[in-house]
Amino acid sequence: MKSFIACLMLTCLVAGVAFADTPANPLGPGARAIQFQIGDNFEVKAFDGLSVSFKRHSSAEAAWRLGVMLNLEIDDTDMEASTAYSDDLNVESQVVDSNGQSLRVDLLQLRYPSPGRNVCWYWGVGPRLRFSRFEEETASVQGSDPLFEERFSREYGHSWSVGALGVGGVEWFVAGDVSLHAEYAASLEYGATTLEADWWRGEEGELPTYHRATSNTRQGWDFGGTQAIFGASLYF
Repeated sequence: MKSFIACLMLTCLVAGVAFADTPANPLGPGARAIQFQIGDNFEVKAFDGLSVSFKRHSSAEAAWRLGVMLNLEIDDTDMEASTAYSDDLNVESQVVDSNGQSLRVDLLQLRYPSPGRNVCWYWGVGPRLRFSRFEEETASVQGSDPLFEERFSREYGHSWSVGALGVGGVEWFVAGDVSLHAEYAASLEYGATTLEADWWRGEEGELPTYHRATSNTRQGWDFGGTQAIFGASLYF
């Protein structure tokens, strides 16, 4: 649905180029804007999944756009259950602790070949950097008194990638300091992902009777394909 909205908006903007007048728009040295994305049902959210997207013009024809996405997640879950069978009491409890962080930085140099109209073409290229990690620990106790089995697992992963990002689109200034824009983006990145896991199992209070550890690393190129984005910019 988002791709359809963006394609429709892009078609309207392209059609409007032929009829565009030449009113004043804010493009010029020192012009700044914060960008938002418009999704399904015209929901306004961070642009292209970024926490913040900021643009600054060095001239009417050129601008820098910085996008930063920062995500922090922490989750603690405790689950306990017990079931009685005659004189036996079956106990099962589990504690899960997880956390994760991710960071993405996009830096684009944008070019506006014809900045003097209220409908402007633009394109841009620049670097992209990503990093993420997560960790999850699970401890559980299962069994019936007096025999209880303890289980513990730890999973850990991290990934990184660096590459290039390219965009192309049209920006329509619907008011003096407000514009709508539709653009397509594609990226080519090289990176690596590492996953590690450990499992222990044994009777309560005793040394582990079972232990297994694995580690796996993948690396290579990734082409992000094309993505249609429909958004709005607020200049100040």
